[in-house]
Amino acid sequence: MPAPENARGRTRRDGAIRPAGAARGSVRVDPDFSSEYPEGDAHSTEASASLVRAGQAVLAELDRGITDSIDVRQPIFTALAVLDGAGAALTPSEIADRVLVASATMTATLDALERRAWVRRVANPADRRSVLVEITPDGRAVADQVLPGIRAVEKSMMSTLTVTERAQLVELLDKVLQRSAVLAAEDPIPMTGPRVRPDRLG
Repeated sequence: MPAPENARGRTRRDGAIRPAGAARGSVRVDPDFSSEYPEGDAHSTEASASLVRAGQAVLAELDRGITDSIDVRQPIFTALAVLDGAGAALTPSEIADRVLVASATMTATLDALERRAWVRRVANPADRRSVLVEITPDGRAVADQVLPGIRAVEKSMMSTLTVTERAQLVELLDKVLQRSAVLAAEDPIPMTGPRVRPDRLG
């Protein structure tokens, strides 16, 4: 099992420290990008890759804090937070949809939460073939403990931006998400196109 990521980076099996993704900063393409990908756009690639890296960095920091505080990984707590925020019992598939994970993964997540007595599965009166998952008082107490810490991480992470910049970032991300929703409703873009392999790659 890999060692948890710390402020310096992630410990490799050989004991060396490799830089955390956030420490690498935003993604920048090579100067010959336009020659290598005639139909590409350097800014689009840099923005897309940097968005992914930023998201991973935020999740990694949340995971680090959550694991240190309650000894579970971020996705497990996120499922608990979804239940806490729902205010009512949900089916496993409803939780999976909101957490954006596969149903098989959600089963293992709910097993972990149930072992800690933070949730319980109960019969679904509307469908005998399924169950409902409800949060327990202990689960609510954990949510009450951890959620303020998550808000503190978010606030600290975004403190490098002004209030205006934060609002602009949300607006820009909303545009990207809306476009992503349109793409998701269409046939996948074919993974093909021209590439001129640069000499530096042999």
